[in-house]
Formats: sequence, structure tokens, C-alpha cells
Amino acid sequence: MTGLPSWVTELTDVLPAGRTGPAGPGGARPAPATELRPGCPAVTLDVVHEWHLRTVVPLLTEATARSGRVTAACARLAAVHGRAREAVAVEEEEWFDVLEPVLRQVYRDAYGFQRAFAAAYENARSYAVANGYDAAGAHRYGTDYAELTTEPNTRAFAEANALANARAVAAAFATGDADAFARSFPAARTRAYARAVAAGTGHAPRDVDARFASAYTDLVRGLWSALHRTPVGPS
Repeated sequence: MTGLPSWVTELTDVLPAGRTGPAGPGGARPAPATELRPGCPAVTLDVVHEWHLRTVVPLLTEATARSGRVTAACARLAAVHGRAREAVAVEEEEWFDVLEPVLRQVYRDAYGFQRAFAAAYENARSYAVANGYDAAGAHRYGTDYAELTTEPNTRAFAEANALANARAVAAAFATGDADAFARSFPAARTRAYARAVAAGTGHAPRDVDARFASAYTDLVRGLWSALHRTPVGPS
């Protein structure tokens, strides 16, 4: 029994790292989560702020900087995490104000616009062909359908997820409630971070799965580092 919250072990259990995963500098492999803090009853939000300050926000900043998206918002979020890590109280509304724009871009990127567009196009094109359209007409039909549906779907997905996540996380951070943070589905949010980083690095869409795995590995290694570096609850 490690005392680590389930969201930490959920992240590390699905990560293709640890004993059998990719080696770090010098060939070292990160320890599995179950060996990090044996006997600890809780992980405080100090760990979370450290992780976001040192790993999560820098990765998101690098990904968004390539196109200028929300770079200033990432800097504001990092500054607030820094204050919180130093035990400076931050009100819920301030947390929400800095979280929401960053999360909106995260979920927009994580949605996978190009893949969604391609799927919508192909489904609509196939429908058109099956209903007697010639090749040019089917192409136009597929393109029009994809253009009309993908952007609204992406925007709705990003806005809804950003609003819900920012509100839940802001409340947890403002009160210092680690249990409330754990109930805000941080493992799922971390996968969205990795998807956003993978989408924001400017490479070909075919490489997105490999880039997701790399980004996810970096995020979880950052969490391991924060667990080692930052005080947790009494053992």
C-alpha cells in the first residue's frame, strides 16, 4: 500500500515506462509509482503545483509558442502556480481566470481537428457516392460537410471541457483540497495535455500517436520528479 492517490497510479499504470519503458539520461529508468512514497497517506497540492510549474505549463507553453496561441495565458498560470507553491493564498476566481483560457486551448488542440475533419469528410463523401454523386460532387459534398461540422464541434468540445475542468480545479486549488482535485479527473486531463502537446509541435499528423506517447512520458516523469522533490503528507 503506497498511500498514493488513485489518479497518480492511474497515470503511471498506463504509461509505457517504469521498469520496461524508455530509459532516461544515462540509461536510468524511472521507478514505478508503487516504489515512490511507500506508506504516505496523501499527496498534497504542493506536489501538484510543483508538477504544473516545472513540467505541465512549460510543455504547454512550448507547444503553443510555435503559433503564438495563449502563450501569455500560460505565463500567468505558471506565476499563480508559483505563488500557490509558496503557500500564497489564491482566490477561486483568480484560479478560474488563469486556468480557463489555457484549458480551452488544451482541449481544442486535444480534440484532433485534422483527424476529425478527415473522418467527417470521408463519411460525407462516401454517403454522396452511395447516393449517385460523381467524384467531383462527392468531394465538394464531403468538404462542405467537414467544414460546417468540425469547427463547431471542436469549439463546443473545448469550451465545455475548459469550463467544467477550470471550475472544478479552481475550487480545489483555492481551498487546498487534494481530494477535490483528485475528483476532478486529473488523469484524463493529463492525457488531454499530452494530446495538446502532440498537436502543437508542428509535425505531420501521422506522427501524432508517437508524439502523444513522448509527451505523456514527459508529463509523468515530471510528476515523479515532483513527488520526490516536494513534501507530501506525514508518513
